[in-house]
Amino acid sequence: MSECILEGRGLTRRYRRPDGRILTACQQIDLRLYPGETLGIVGESGCGKSTLLRMLSQLERPDEGQLLFRGEDVTGWKGENLRRHRRHIQMVFQDPAAAFFPRMRVWDAVTEPLRNYSSCSRGELREKAKQLLEMVELPQEFLDRYPHSMSGGQRQRLGIARALALEPEVLLCDEATSALDVSTQDQLVELLVELQRQRELAILFVCHDLALVQSLSHRIMVMYLGVVVESLPSSCLAKDALHPYAKALLESVFSLHDNHERLIVPLCGEVPSPIDRPAGCPFHTRCSHCTELCRTRMPQMTAVGPEHWVACHRYSD
Repeated sequence: MSECILEGRGLTRRYRRPDGRILTACQQIDLRLYPGETLGIVGESGCGKSTLLRMLSQLERPDEGQLLFRGEDVTGWKGENLRRHRRHIQMVFQDPAAAFFPRMRVWDAVTEPLRNYSSCSRGELREKAKQLLEMVELPQEFLDRYPHSMSGGQRQRLGIARALALEPEVLLCDEATSALDVSTQDQLVELLVELQRQRELAILFVCHDLALVQSLSHRIMVMYLGVVVESLPSSCLAKDALHPYAKALLESVFSLHDNHERLIVPLCGEVPSPIDRPAGCPFHTRCSHCTELCRTRMPQMTAVGPEHWVACHRYSD
């Protein structure tokens, strides 16, 4: 396997509320990302997916843990070193309408990273903007438009073009398809796959749509209440998922070919507050297999197969 390009070790992020209580958004997260690979991250809203991406892009600094880029610890980098490093890891944000300054034209918006890093002369910027629009299959006539005059799918393509302007090695997609209709999602996924093939791009893809993530990703991480509960190859998800929460997510995916007589068992209960986290396994308050051990001790990630880890006491042996 090629060299790991981005690695997180024990990444933890906490926030102090005005009342003094601590909100733990991410806790002891380990991950490895390789060139040309897509790592999908799924989980309910509030489970820490976006916070994890903000740590990986160094928009926020972890309270604990290390972030390594090509084996070098970049966790504590500041100033010019951090600014120069950021060009290697770029992000596509969830809301394409809010991702652009409304008074900036398309060609100006998409070439802003190049100006920030003095990568092109002023005379070359417009030609570079044409190339970037062509890369994401947008017509050159859009150069002098404003982003608000474009559709959601077109704006998200523009966001991808801007993120790839500096030719990064890692692309972080924070629910980049959630605001789009199904046909536009399909076109955007095909575009990402082609760009990845051309550039050997490493992609971390966060999404609520488990079927979409499974079709796009090489590996999948399942998060719950700020921790990773299972990690496995996407091709094995449907038949080999072991954690009760991962299985519940799979049960929530419906197919046109479903057996209409299939009994649907809903996942009962609410996600506990990250401010008042329960002791032991974070999922024990909703798990039908809960034991006394689950209520008192946090399970550790255990290898149960090739590239397959699960955090559940049922498989700790």
